[in-house]
Amino acid sequence: MLSTDDAVYYLLDHRLVSNASIVGGALVIASAARRHQNLRVERRDGPGYLIKQPPAGDPAAAATLWREAAFYDLCHRRQDLAEVRALLPRLVHLDAAVPLFALELLARSAHLWQRYEEGAAEAFPTPVAAALGGALGTVHRVFRPLVEGGELADFGAPMPWVLRVHKPGPELLSSLSQANLKTLKILQTQEDLSRNLDRLGRLWRPDALIHGDVKSDNVLVGEGTAGGVEVRLVDWELAQVGDPAWDVAGALHDFVLFWIFSMPLDRSDDAERLVAAARYPLAALQPAMRALWRGYKSSARLPSPAAAELLARAVPFSAARLIQSAYELAHDATALPAPSVMLLQVAANLLRDPAAGQVELYGLIQEVSLP
Repeated sequence: MLSTDDAVYYLLDHRLVSNASIVGGALVIASAARRHQNLRVERRDGPGYLIKQPPAGDPAAAATLWREAAFYDLCHRRQDLAEVRALLPRLVHLDAAVPLFALELLARSAHLWQRYEEGAAEAFPTPVAAALGGALGTVHRVFRPLVEGGELADFGAPMPWVLRVHKPGPELLSSLSQANLKTLKILQTQEDLSRNLDRLGRLWRPDALIHGDVKSDNVLVGEGTAGGVEVRLVDWELAQVGDPAWDVAGALHDFVLFWIFSMPLDRSDDAERLVAAARYPLAALQPAMRALWRGYKSSARLPSPAAAELLARAVPFSAARLIQSAYELAHDATALPAPSVMLLQVAANLLRDPAAGQVELYGLIQEVSLP
């Protein structure tokens, strides 16, 4: 495994940098570790790299990392995936022996949530949301023939774990915090929540390759041509054959997270006052949600009935993503965090009446079926 101390020798041996890159401190190698032992390589004489490598002694982390490597390698090799390749960081190097792979470093791009926070609520960046919707639609459309042809079986097709979180197995129970236990109790004791989560599993339609973890941290935004925006999708560790509505749900749930975290949750006000005090009210976010969906529909090129069915799954799936976020926020906590409480309440409302949530929460009125 490479470290910040010895990575330079590996980079030189594989001609990823030159001796000239090192002169005068022009090469900087820093840890970019999150779950994996990633390294960030910056240099003045050429593009930088993000080196991704799994931590020692963690087979599960290694498996997800190599799923991501397989995805990038597939997109790099196949000409019929050129549209998707344009939405990714470039694969620069793949070494199965070490093991590691390197991607181009998109140093001038920012995470999606940073772009959302740049302006005031009244100037919320709808073009960015439209670009994200377009990117997701492109991925699903381009990969669908490969799924139909059985070419992506190696990526697997499991349902997301959160759809079964109310019926946990021993592996999940062994790692629960006190706040996770409280979350689980809420999910199990509220009959409607448990029953509606069961229903979501029956909605699952695995007919495309999906990202599996769409959220602001995994979307980079940079400047495109003619003053436009350019979106890149990153962190494909959960890539799999799945329901494309799950990715749309991830993008929708991210708006709800942004809205809730803009509330003064440190105050003891009731929910109505917290909603009224949000720095980014729903009315300011809904045009971007509509732009996201329009961008997706246009790029995915689905017939109107199929698009309406996908959205009808994405809205309740977004409730499951909210539950997942509530659960993850509580991972190291003893008391249930205030954002988790809000997320669970919004999720319960969405699951109880998805059609109302589609209109009232997401502002997506154009796809509601009329009697």
